[in-house]
Amino acid sequence: MKNTDDLPKKIAALEKQNRKLQQFYDAYQQVRTNEKERVKELNCLYQVAQCVVLERNTIAALKQIVHIIPTGWQFSRNCCARIRFKENIYLSSEFFASEICQTEDIYIDNEAVGDIEVYYHPTALAGTADPFLTEERNLLKGIANIISFYMKKQKDDEARKIIQNQLLHNDRLATIGRLAAGVAHELNEPLGNILGLAQLSLKVPDLPEQAENDLSRIQECVIYSREIIKKLLAFSRNTPVRKEKICLNQEIENSLTFLAARCARQGITIEKRFSEDVFVMADANQIQQVVTNLTVNAIQAMENGGKITLTVKKAADKAVFSIEDTGVGIPGGHISSAFMPFFTTKDVDQGTGLGLSVVYGIVKNHDGDIKVSSEPGKGSIFEISLPLENG
Repeated sequence: MKNTDDLPKKIAALEKQNRKLQQFYDAYQQVRTNEKERVKELNCLYQVAQCVVLERNTIAALKQIVHIIPTGWQFSRNCCARIRFKENIYLSSEFFASEICQTEDIYIDNEAVGDIEVYYHPTALAGTADPFLTEERNLLKGIANIISFYMKKQKDDEARKIIQNQLLHNDRLATIGRLAAGVAHELNEPLGNILGLAQLSLKVPDLPEQAENDLSRIQECVIYSREIIKKLLAFSRNTPVRKEKICLNQEIENSLTFLAARCARQGITIEKRFSEDVFVMADANQIQQVVTNLTVNAIQAMENGGKITLTVKKAADKAVFSIEDTGVGIPGGHISSAFMPFFTTKDVDQGTGLGLSVVYGIVKNHDGDIKVSSEPGKGSIFEISLPLENG
């Protein structure tokens, strides 16, 4: 009888022990599940980090990363991702959007330039208020930080390449400048001899008309060649600058003296909008060269006639003068290259591509600034600012 009475107690004790074992087993399974999830998350983070280390192309890297991201989430089969970076969008396989979403921004220099979104399919997680684990939210932050670091590095690399290319370009320009100066000096003497002989030959009495025309043509070609050499010397910065107090209005008037007849022949009117006399410390010859070059460019842009407007005014501590034309304008893609040496949109026999680069160099040597705005078919405006004479 005693054994029979103890049976319920033994059964109760066994059931209690089984419950403890079940709890232990459930806890063990939970630990295993958590470990598996952590391994998935670490593996995901490792693959993302490996991708940004090995892949130098930004687009290719983001395409790989967006496919890696879902593998780190608890319900990978019901998960997808989207990366938005500037104007581009990258999607994981079988992408869908839903209300169950977590997101993190991508930053470069404290500025948000995109984001990462992770979605869960609503039908697979019905009734779950917040299916994303704290670890998954931290994982997404980690991935966003890796991408941000990668983008910052790519931006720095691009900036470094631009600087390197600029240095190489400047070195080439310096070499071209030295070469141009040497060539200019070598050519000046024979051209002077040719010009002198042509002018002497033109004074020979009873010269045949054809010979006179040919000699006149030789004289014009030599003068044109010497003008190109002047520009080459100015470009190579071998022309000494002699700054003195000059009246900007007067120097512009002097420059236009030689161009007025040409403008009249081509049906081009000149309008001058001068304020009071404006004085600057500058090299008079070089300022005249700036005005001449810009005016000649304006004339060449108006083959069928038009209007050139020259404006001189004061603005704070600057003297500002502009030359505006109603010509064909400059295409948008060419404006950034307008002041580059040897860049020209004209035919080979109509320009050397040195005029605007010489203008730019002269203005910068005078501590000034030059801006250009243009609209194809409507004309261009070149605006130059120089420090006012402070005496």
